Amino acid sequence: MKTSLTRRTYTDLPAHPLSVSIARTYVARILADWERAELTDDAQLVMSELLTNAIKATQSARQPNDLTHGMSAGYECDPWLGLHQVSDDVVLEVWDCNRNPPKLRAPESWEVGGRGLQVVNDLATSWGYRWPKTGGKIVWAMLAVSP
Repeated sequence: MKTSLTRRTYTDLPAHPLSVSIARTYVARILADWERAELTDDAQLVMSELLTNAIKATQSARQPNDLTHGMSAGYECDPWLGLHQVSDDVVLEVWDCNRNPPKLRAPESWEVGGRGLQVVNDLATSWGYRWPKTGGKIVWAMLAVSP
């Protein structure tokens, strides 16, 4: 059943690995409130991957003497996340202050990391990124309710 409902919510979190667990709980609560609980498992996994990447990008942007990522002294750099429901689809967004675009990788079997965006690519209907005028980047992924 298609609805014309549009909902949005945002929150910011510290650039710390524990924020991923908080984000998973936040996503589950919001999707339950929006009666989209069937998307919870995929949404939590996608949000975990996007936020983990944002935390790494934020830590990279905070390196001393490195202003190539668009971060200046005193600039707030903690990531934020957003969820949007438009009709039956849900869009997950994560902002970080690093301007470098995300890269879909094909890591070797022995590599420990580098598979996060592949997970997002496999679970999301579509995904991408954009550079807001305010700086940083937003990586987004859309999840659709299966018919």
